[in-house]
Amino acid sequence: MKKILAIDDEKTIQLIIKTALKGKYDVELKNDGQDAFYWLTKGKNMPDLIICDIEMPNMSGYEFLENIRNSGFFGDIPVIMLSGVEESKERIRCYDLKAQDFLTKPFNPQELLSLIEKNLNPKIRLRNIDLRENEKLYYYKLGALDFLPEPFDIAEAEQKIKEKIAGYKEFQ
Repeated sequence: MKKILAIDDEKTIQLIIKTALKGKYDVELKNDGQDAFYWLTKGKNMPDLIICDIEMPNMSGYEFLENIRNSGFFGDIPVIMLSGVEESKERIRCYDLKAQDFLTKPFNPQELLSLIEKNLNPKIRLRNIDLRENEKLYYYKLGALDFLPEPFDIAEAEQKIKEKIAGYKEFQ
């Protein structure tokens, strides 16, 4: 089961997150950025995704996000930021700090689930993009490639890719 770290100082928001994700994800709750950052660094705690409030005591969401993005170890974890303030400058600052998404409180738990799924299962959708055959196979095997136009015969595509790759010396 994928692990999600949820950081918010409001017990109500923690309860909403925990209830919405129950049975789908393993959820670790923390009250502020400082507590969460300590949890990340104290052992083998590696979440697949982080949900983080902006306004918190001890270490704000901005500070937390900046710390993990600057770390060599946690920098690639997708982060969804939460805020009670609906202002463009809040979103821009989060995106500048490399947050993947931003959600305004109060939020619809189904929207949160959709954002989590989007960030845990990214897909590359090709439209008029030329990839070399070996790149297509690589992305296909990673599960990150949807071939277009759809419907697409996967068995036929794999066979064509294998035939092309067989012609490359580096793959033999």
